[in-house]
Amino acid sequence: MQVKTFELNPLCVNTYLIYDETKEAVLIDCGASSQTETGKIKEYIGAHHLNLKRLLNTHLHFDHILGNRFVYDTYGLKPEYHTAESGMPGLELQAPSFGISIDYQPVTAGHFIGDGDRISFGNTVLTAIWTPGHSPGSLSFYCREDNSVFTGDALFRHSIGRTDLWGGDARTLITSIRTKLLTLPDHTKIFPGHGPASLINEEKNYNMYLFRG
Repeated sequence: MQVKTFELNPLCVNTYLIYDETKEAVLIDCGASSQTETGKIKEYIGAHHLNLKRLLNTHLHFDHILGNRFVYDTYGLKPEYHTAESGMPGLELQAPSFGISIDYQPVTAGHFIGDGDRISFGNTVLTAIWTPGHSPGSLSFYCREDNSVFTGDALFRHSIGRTDLWGGDARTLITSIRTKLLTLPDHTKIFPGHGPASLINEEKNYNMYLFRG
């Protein structure tokens, strides 16, 4: 499995393009907010002759979904996310609160993903792990064969997601991390929604947010 990371929009969201030797690919959290950013994604997909199959959202906070319209218009793919995110205020309501305006119609779900669902493309399989707390329907995507997990804004290197936005709950988030992410093998690589990558064992030993309470 190959992972290409794009750091996008003013909030520096990590957008992940994942593919394997079959050239089939999925995109996680397309945060592209400008033609320059969408151009970089299109250029990479074209240069590597990739066949984009699915658009996955770990959650629906605006910075992670700014590029969903671009993906739909360009590749005909609607976003997939947990049904608990359906009550999230829309992109057009969230973005202005952070000084970002949009001039297009947001895209609704093409498919809902549940806890334990398998997302297959090429020879790769991701397993969806429901990790609520940062938002009600936050998902992480785990690839057992490649020892990798894409955690969205649930778990960062030496930090955790904020819980003061819509639907956030600190106790729920800590429980999700402890019971669903830290139980993965120690050598599992963490690809978070913001910031650098980490390892499960690294967070077990050095993430002070997880030692409280």
